[in-house]
Amino acid sequence: MADRPARGTSKDERQGMNPRVLLVIGRETLTLVVSAMVGSLVVFALLRLLGGDVALMILGQEAPPEAAAAMREELGLNRPWFVQYLDWIGGFFTGDVGRSYSGGYDIFEQIVARLGPTTLLAFGSLAVSILLALAIGTYSALNSRNAGGTAVDLFAQLGIAVPAFWAGLLLVYLFAVVLGWLPAGGYVPFLEDPLGSLVSLVLPVAALSLGSTAVKTRFVRSAMLDVMNEDYIRTAMAKGRTFNAAVLRHGLRNVAIPVLTVSTLQLGNLMAGAVVIENVFVLPGLGRLLLVAVQGREVLVVQSLALVILMIVLVMNFVMDLSYGLLDPRIADRRGRPAHG
Repeated sequence: MADRPARGTSKDERQGMNPRVLLVIGRETLTLVVSAMVGSLVVFALLRLLGGDVALMILGQEAPPEAAAAMREELGLNRPWFVQYLDWIGGFFTGDVGRSYSGGYDIFEQIVARLGPTTLLAFGSLAVSILLALAIGTYSALNSRNAGGTAVDLFAQLGIAVPAFWAGLLLVYLFAVVLGWLPAGGYVPFLEDPLGSLVSLVLPVAALSLGSTAVKTRFVRSAMLDVMNEDYIRTAMAKGRTFNAAVLRHGLRNVAIPVLTVSTLQLGNLMAGAVVIENVFVLPGLGRLLLVAVQGREVLVVQSLALVILMIVLVMNFVMDLSYGLLDPRIADRRGRPAHG
C-alpha cells in the first residue's frame, strides 16, 4: 500500500517547493532594497552635512564668489535637496551619474570598469578566509592537545595582530622580491587572461584574508570543541565511524553557521581593507578610484563610490542570509513561520 502524504502538507511542499523558503527569500530581497535606499539617503546627506559647500570643496575655500555661484549652478546645487537626491539616485540606476569635474571621465563608466578587481578581491578574500578557517580551525580542534593545535593558535594570534597593509608589504617582499614567484602589483583583466588575473590577485587576497581567517579560525576551533561533546557524535561512533570521521561528517555543517555569522559581521571591515589593499598592490579597483577622488575633492565620485561599496556589502550580506537556510533548513522554517497572536 503506497504511503499517503502527511495531513496538512501542501502540493508545493510535496513537490519539493517550500513556500516558507520562498517567503524568506522575498523578505530578504525586500530588506536588501530598503537598506539600499536608506543607505543612499545617508550617504547623500552625510557628504553634504559634513562636507559643507560642495562648490567650495571643488574650487577651494579661496574661490571667488562668482566662480562658486557658477559652479553651484552647473552642478544643480541650487535646487532643493530632494530634487538633487532623486536626480542622483535615478541617474545611478540608469547609468548616468555625470562626469568627473577634474578628470573629465564618465563616472558610471569608470565605476563599471573598476568593479571587476574589487569584486574579485572582496569575494575571493571572503571565500578563502571561510574555507581556510574551516580547515585550520577543525585541525586545531582535533589536535588541541599537541604541537599542531598550538601552532594554529599561534598563527591565529599573529593573524589578528598584523594589519592588512603590513601583511601585504611582507608578502610582496617575500614572494615577489626575494622568491620572484608572484607579481608585486598590477592587475590582469579576468576576461583577457583568467589564469593571469588569478595570479595577480594571489597576494592581495592573501593579505586581505589573513586577519579575517585568523578570527574565523578561533571561532571554528571553539565551536568544533563544543561539537565534539554532542550526543550525535557519540551516536555516529556507535554506528562504526571513527571519532575524526564523525566530527568531519556531522560537525562541519553545524560549525559553518557561526562562521557565516562572523563573516557577515566582518563584511564592512573587509571592504575597508580592500580599499587599502588596492592601493598597496596598485589594483585599478574602486578603492584606488575612491582615494584619488577624495584627494581631488570629487564629491559626486565619492558619493557614487560610497553607494557602490555599500551595495556590495548589502549583496554579500544577502548571500550570507540565504546561506543560513541552505546549511540549516530549520532556520528558514523559523523565519518563514508567521507569528501567532
